[in-house]
Amino acid sequence: MVRLLLVFLLLLAGCQQTTEPVALDELAAKARAGNSQALEQLVAMLGEGGERTNDRVYALLLEIGDVAVPALLSAVSSNDRIQREFAIAALGNFKAKTAVAPIGVVLENPQLGRRYVAAWALGEIGGSAAVPPLVRALADSDEEVRKFATRSLIRLNRQALPPLLEFLRQPQSPVATTAAVRALGDIADPAALEVLLPLLKSPARAEVVTALGKLKDPRSVEALVAVLRDPDWQVRMNAATALGPIGTEQQAPALEKLLEDDVNVVREWAARSLEMMTGRRYTYRNEAGENVQPYNIYH
Repeated sequence: MVRLLLVFLLLLAGCQQTTEPVALDELAAKARAGNSQALEQLVAMLGEGGERTNDRVYALLLEIGDVAVPALLSAVSSNDRIQREFAIAALGNFKAKTAVAPIGVVLENPQLGRRYVAAWALGEIGGSAAVPPLVRALADSDEEVRKFATRSLIRLNRQALPPLLEFLRQPQSPVATTAAVRALGDIADPAALEVLLPLLKSPARAEVVTALGKLKDPRSVEALVAVLRDPDWQVRMNAATALGPIGTEQQAPALEKLLEDDVNVVREWAARSLEMMTGRRYTYRNEAGENVQPYNIYH
């Protein structure tokens, strides 16, 4: 219930209502009994013109449950932004499989605002049919849409893996590549390795290195050592971090060079990962110029 409330607040923050139509309770009672006309009337009350009733009606629809799905489906294509968002949010909470296609249409329409709600809902509903529009949304021009699409794909986990891999086998924009790589990193399936390694030469390489670290696959060690010399300090830091759990004494000399890096966090992570790889204590020069041991992130 807390989660539903949070979603509601996310969608329409600021819509505080204090009164409602006298007939609302009677209408809700009919809707609970399965009266389709009453359900349609409730859904029709949502929207830009229903400031006094939106929150109450939305809560009632969630309480009524799956029987409200058909009426909500008709509102997904509404020209009323508020009504559309409420309907999509409710369908996401109901995990209504029949809503995937119409919500996908909304997600892919750049003329509509706040489409991240559709990306969130598809992740809640799940199923293989929800994956393609979410993957395509990784290339969306709207940052919020990309962010919520990425989160939803991570939620769908290995169900999203084959489409994500195929997506990255084709040329993509840097922002699309970064979003897809981030999803693959959190899904953390070894099958992603073959697609990620070639991307170490792409503009998204810092995110690629992070994803490789999450895979914890020893086959990536050589590639991670190679990027320890990258001109981007974030790439160097991410590579140093990734090597800790999978590196060995053999890679220690290459990582030790980063103890003299110009960037403090690179030096710190190099020392920390060296301790993990070798079992020996290392110090690094902090920003005050003092040689200190890295704190243990696991305590």
